[in-house]
Amino acid sequence: MSVRKRTSSGGKRAFKEKIVEIYESLFRGEQIAVGNVNFWDEFFLLKPKMAALEGEIGKLQADQLAGMRDNLNSLVHECVAHLSHQHQIRVVYSLQTLVGVIKAVYKKCVQLSGFDLVNFLIGFDRAEQEMSILISCVVRFLEEEHPACLKELCLQLLLVLTSGTDNISNNTLLEYVMINSVFDSLVGLLGHQGHRKRHGRQVVTVLALLVQYRKYESANPYILQLSILDQEMVLHGYSRVLTSSLAEYTGAYEASLTETQGSGWLGAFTNMVGSMLVSEDSQVRNERMRSHNPALLALYEVVHLNRNFISTLASYQSDAETSPAIDNSLSNGQPPEDVKSVNLLVTFLEYISIAMQDTKSDVAHNNVTLCFIILTCLTEDQYAAAIMHDPNLVFKVKLHRSAMRHRKGGLDLASTHGRSLVCALLDLLLEFIKSHLMKRLPFELHLLSLNCIHRILSYQKMCRVRISYNWRDFWATLIALLKFVVSNESCLNKKIDFFTICSQIIQIFNVFITYGDTFLPSAASYDELYYELVRCHQTFDNLHSMTLRYSTVRKLISFKV
Repeated sequence: MSVRKRTSSGGKRAFKEKIVEIYESLFRGEQIAVGNVNFWDEFFLLKPKMAALEGEIGKLQADQLAGMRDNLNSLVHECVAHLSHQHQIRVVYSLQTLVGVIKAVYKKCVQLSGFDLVNFLIGFDRAEQEMSILISCVVRFLEEEHPACLKELCLQLLLVLTSGTDNISNNTLLEYVMINSVFDSLVGLLGHQGHRKRHGRQVVTVLALLVQYRKYESANPYILQLSILDQEMVLHGYSRVLTSSLAEYTGAYEASLTETQGSGWLGAFTNMVGSMLVSEDSQVRNERMRSHNPALLALYEVVHLNRNFISTLASYQSDAETSPAIDNSLSNGQPPEDVKSVNLLVTFLEYISIAMQDTKSDVAHNNVTLCFIILTCLTEDQYAAAIMHDPNLVFKVKLHRSAMRHRKGGLDLASTHGRSLVCALLDLLLEFIKSHLMKRLPFELHLLSLNCIHRILSYQKMCRVRISYNWRDFWATLIALLKFVVSNESCLNKKIDFFTICSQIIQIFNVFITYGDTFLPSAASYDELYYELVRCHQTFDNLHSMTLRYSTVRKLISFKV
């Protein structure tokens, strides 16, 4: 099983495992299997060393890699062939070897341009057959009664196949995954509670990635299958996996807040000093955020494609998958006191309230952008809007606020009481506007938040829904944003088209002025609206003057031209 290798000092020889020696021989181009009919059967009884395998492939140069093609093809062929072996250990070891080889070749092809992945791994002449056998084995392992470790290896293989290239649409191996679908096998795991708890996150990540493959260029079968999926157990399982992932993030954040508060003034001072320096906190936060990005991507795709999924947004989730740190309950028909209940929409709003506190880095900004795009999809959907406006669905949504000069951070006190979900959503959007009035104005995020507000009001106007909400604070926040844009016109003009934001705010006020009687709770609210407009008339006058000034300048420029 192992041999000794003499060290450079001439002392005792170091042990080298047999499997490592075989790797070295294979990638030196030696035909070590020739003349030994039992070579591969013996090879797959040796425990793979992934680091050594990937290291040997990683050391190859472009010309060397070209010379290794036959050996690589043979190795992959034997891995696929042994997936049908009766010996369980050989099956597991062949899967592990296959994962390591594909991962290493992916890395190498990124470094060396001009190499065709399919040809180097499998060979054009038998690629279709080999991939068909591989996918059929993976489907069988996922659907039938097999050990959890084997299912995990299959999902790991699919993750490697789908995430091997920076641009997923350039991944030629996925063509064979499109032809030989694994969709039913994946969603089947989501419908089973035990499998979902262990493999759920990997499953939704694979599905989200497969949906991305050339989604705008050609017909993607996974998009169609996800859009028509109507299995209630599967959809609820999908929702529970996403809830669990996001709840994990919010739970960790709340735990860190509790730890900071418990450390007293010394901890607060340390955090303040650390925030003044370029510390690792932002990097840690970004990495933590990245770890939950697959859940956000999966949420966007299912909300965007599948209308049947909307019904799961406000459903109870009370099994052990969800985070025990979150406790949300309905005011009517509460579950037993010993059962903690959450749902996806509540957890998602709580997640956004934490994520949007920092939008400075590209990672954080892109993350919040995706969150607001998902909110846009929800506010556009009539059924989702009905759920959020349902007065019988009253949840406690723990919205977190960032610390500012005039206030302390922490939980929004209004969010500690049970309310309809639309109130929590409006609070979240207004909080973003209040906390992001800065010279580096996140233009796109502000515009997305205003669009969501506009859609909410349009639904209330159309359905004549009246909610109990602090509309005066709502109007004051929009006017504050308008005032900030007008006051900082000179510095914002060079960076963004601020007239788009101003126009959107004016449209929202026009909805209130024209149709306010259909959704405002009382005539007194209408009076408060006009009082607020009159009180802040100077802001609107300044906006009008600024608009006239810019329109005059543009007319002069066009006249000269």
